[in-house]
Amino acid sequence: MTMKINNKELKKAAQYAANVAEQTGKRLLSYQKKLHLLTVSSKEAQGVFSEADVEAEIYIYKKLKSAYPDIPILGEEAAFEEFKGEKHSYINYSKKEWAWIVDPLDGTNNFLNGMDYFAVCISLCHFGKPVVGVVHRPNPFQTFLAYEGAGCWTIARNKKSQKIHQEKLSKKLKESMLVTGFITEKGKPLPAEFECFKRMMGNSRGIRRMGSAALDLCYVAQGIFDGFWERGLAPWDMAAASIICTEAGVRVTDYKGRKFSAFGETILAARKPIYGQMKSIINAEIK
Repeated sequence: MTMKINNKELKKAAQYAANVAEQTGKRLLSYQKKLHLLTVSSKEAQGVFSEADVEAEIYIYKKLKSAYPDIPILGEEAAFEEFKGEKHSYINYSKKEWAWIVDPLDGTNNFLNGMDYFAVCISLCHFGKPVVGVVHRPNPFQTFLAYEGAGCWTIARNKKSQKIHQEKLSKKLKESMLVTGFITEKGKPLPAEFECFKRMMGNSRGIRRMGSAALDLCYVAQGIFDGFWERGLAPWDMAAASIICTEAGVRVTDYKGRKFSAFGETILAARKPIYGQMKSIINAEIK
């Protein structure tokens, strides 16, 4: 692959990915109008998926391959079929010079219940590091776009874009609205996660569990939520939104404050000073 990391190439890739995500969003909305006709299946300890997820991923795959034929693609649905969701099996994508990471429908449960809180996620990674990120919410039409070193934007239906500025927070954790999600690991709940949730709840203004980690992170970037944390997410849940957060001035690490990896086990995202307060609470509860 001869693609280079420079502003021109990354911008081109980001704009192309945004267009693909938005076209995929239109397809998902048409599927959501006929939910009663969709085939829905279950992944062991991984939640549910529908034919809308599968068809959307096939569409994205074809579009990315037509423009970037030499770049491999790690998509959620294909990864489950090939690797059965085992992280150690697909972590080799973190070692590839270039790789697309795709979630065709983040928030499938919301989608299947007629809610609009779901998104299409596309990220381009360089040796596992996200350098382009696109998260598109079909309804209402909103696209988050970022590429390394250039900042991030929200794009409205009329294609009007607005840059997300790196604002400093003056509020404290007690005044903050947080967002998170709960997962099960091989079907077993993680009690430590609920204990951490209780501590966070007692030290913040409120916590929401919305059902799409990618959108949660984007709204942290935008400043609607003040912080996000979760364990057990996959690369397609985090890659695109993580660079959107980073480019918006949000600190993104693992639970221990170490360098973030989309292939890692945990993610913590918040601006200062809330970041440090959240990190202390997490590590007081999760050993």
